Amino acid sequence: MSTHEKDTFVNTYEWASSWEDLPWAHDEPTLFLAEICRRRPPGRALDIGCGAGTDSVFLAQQGWDVTSLDFVPKALEFTCKRAEEAGVTVTPVEADITAWQPPHSYDLVLDHGLLHNMDPVRYSKYREVVLQAVGDAGEFVLLHWHPLFPGQPNGEYGPTRVDREDIKTFFAPELQERFAAIEYFESLPPAVGGGMAQAYYWFRPNQAWLKPAELVQQIRNTLARNDVDVDAAPDAGGDPDLLATVLGPGRLGWRHVLPTADEVSESIDEMAERSGESPAALNKLLAVFSDAKRGNICTADARCNVCEVDFCKRRRYR
Repeated sequence: MSTHEKDTFVNTYEWASSWEDLPWAHDEPTLFLAEICRRRPPGRALDIGCGAGTDSVFLAQQGWDVTSLDFVPKALEFTCKRAEEAGVTVTPVEADITAWQPPHSYDLVLDHGLLHNMDPVRYSKYREVVLQAVGDAGEFVLLHWHPLFPGQPNGEYGPTRVDREDIKTFFAPELQERFAAIEYFESLPPAVGGGMAQAYYWFRPNQAWLKPAELVQQIRNTLARNDVDVDAAPDAGGDPDLLATVLGPGRLGWRHVLPTADEVSESIDEMAERSGESPAALNKLLAVFSDAKRGNICTADARCNVCEVDFCKRRRYR
């Protein structure tokens, strides 16, 4: 960790007489948290860079077992005091996320503005720890500053502005974007670069990437239940453009952006290696699966009503 990075936060907390004084203090829980609480029962949550404690306390009030992590002791003091006042408890952990080892996975991991204040030399370690922390069926919510306009420079004191595509690339292929939203601020102090767009991301683990053999079996099962004999089907190759769609972010999500024709072959080879299939067999399986004259399932006008590939985005979020 750079000394300047930590000193900046320590000095801000020492100046603040209460959590409300912090520049990043917020009264309402971070976007998407309330919806996650509505959709799933409480479990284990990790609040990375808990700051003023708003989100940790909110989640604890919803019944979550909350670990509040920060490298500034006073941030943890604010969080624990607010939790006590609210009649709930949290588990405080004083640590730098990039030097911390998660003791287990979490059902929900939250970063309300830590990554965009981090020295880029620590990004890879941050990413490694987050991927360890998010459970296979977990959720990851991130708040990160976004450019208000293309090429907008960062301010003297940051935070770093990164656009949506770069954020998705940073967490791919292990995590997939579920939702994204942007809130605009046209006037901020020059020291932080003036206006900005504040982006909120809700990610989930990419099941296709995590369980490639299961993905391939889901495709086989779907074809079998639709009376498609893959072995007996003609060996013609698939349409590269359609295969790109099938492998892209809107369907199987093997790639977080639509692959080119060259990348289709690379993607199939990659999937074959990770799933234990032969590239030739997998290529034929996907070709039959997407061809209207053979499998007639994942065609240009996908027949999701007869498909049982639960890892596909079109089915998963219907």
